[in-house]
Amino acid sequence: MKKYVNSFVILVVFILLSRCTPKVSEKTDILLNKDLIPEGVAYNTNSKSIYVGAIYKQKIIEIQSDGTYKDLITKEVFGDLSPIGIEFVEKSHDLWINLALAPIVNQTNQDRWETGLMRYNVRTNEKEHYVVKDSLRSFFNDLTVLPNDDVIITETANARLFKFDAAKKELEPYIELTNFSFPNGITFYQPKQLLFVSTNEGIVKIDIQTKEQSLLKVAPNINAKVIDGLSFYKNYFIGHQSTKISKFYVNDEFTEITNVEVFDTGKEFDSSTTGEIGNDKYHYIVNSQIKSGIENKKIKPLDSLENVIIRSKPL
Repeated sequence: MKKYVNSFVILVVFILLSRCTPKVSEKTDILLNKDLIPEGVAYNTNSKSIYVGAIYKQKIIEIQSDGTYKDLITKEVFGDLSPIGIEFVEKSHDLWINLALAPIVNQTNQDRWETGLMRYNVRTNEKEHYVVKDSLRSFFNDLTVLPNDDVIITETANARLFKFDAAKKELEPYIELTNFSFPNGITFYQPKQLLFVSTNEGIVKIDIQTKEQSLLKVAPNINAKVIDGLSFYKNYFIGHQSTKISKFYVNDEFTEITNVEVFDTGKEFDSSTTGEIGNDKYHYIVNSQIKSGIENKKIKPLDSLENVIIRSKPL
């Protein structure tokens, strides 16, 4: 009898400990070189590859499913420009890349403005480069690709959106953000044909059909301003705010952010910039060092920098 009592006690203790032990979220870190100053992230669902753009090194790195990585697109392809926002399209195998020169840091040390868009096919290496024909100093930041293959781009310097018309193969100004500044991250919600753009004032909703713009309301004590990378998953946005990444839950009408929950943060975070959803995980830059790693428009010595962390974490 004593034997059975002891076994029962052990079972009860095991159950209680199982319930009390906090669940640890699975996450995977890949360490890259220190001197990249990364910005854009894209994800290939089929190959499970993560693409990361490096502003300083002027290249795009492919992190393969086994954690190894290689240069996918080199500086020779980009010339004087650096990759900024990037997005991968599964059906065409195209990687769409925003390119820019100033006022970012790269190895050219040129003091001029230039921006544009590139399509690069990861299977064939075929590429097309589209240059902005504009009298203004423009800066292409983030982008999203629509189902009809049009590309919508945030032009940060002048608070505009550009559109690449896939049928005409032309870049053209699309929408001026009349009451909002510094458009940065952008994402598209297909069921309602809505664009969402992060700005200094918060997240702006734009109706594709009418081009009507409205700022999402926020519940008290929620800060949705100055978000960099922006994605949408199920019923929440994922937004980067320098030293943390948060989930911003939205109501069914897409008029108000009702709740916020920190997705990831820590002492290793340093201007995290952007990420991308893929296979029910979020893949993101933890420490771009885009601010702390730059001094007088030059990258700091390697011993002042940390290895770049690319992290994948289940949603």
